[in-house]
Amino acid sequence: MKYWKTFTLSSLVYLICFFLDYIVELFSINETSVKTTIFGLKIVTKMTMHSLNTTFSLTWYTLLTYVIFVLLCELAVFIFYKNKNIE
Repeated sequence: MKYWKTFTLSSLVYLICFFLDYIVELFSINETSVKTTIFGLKIVTKMTMHSLNTTFSLTWYTLLTYVIFVLLCELAVFIFYKNKNIE
């Protein structure tokens, strides 16, 4: 059960970090551009005199960072409980 809770908590932490990264990158755009955030969200912005079009897409890097983050959290909990049981 502790691993399921770790998975849930690590997913929530990843989602919060992903959202914060998205907000920072979105508000730093001031011209027509293509940006990819640290967590792999691709933001394509097209600015014209009359409109602002923004397209968001996920990349494979998003999945890769998520899986690595969750696995590192699970590994940390596993090592913590393994060392706790030895003592």
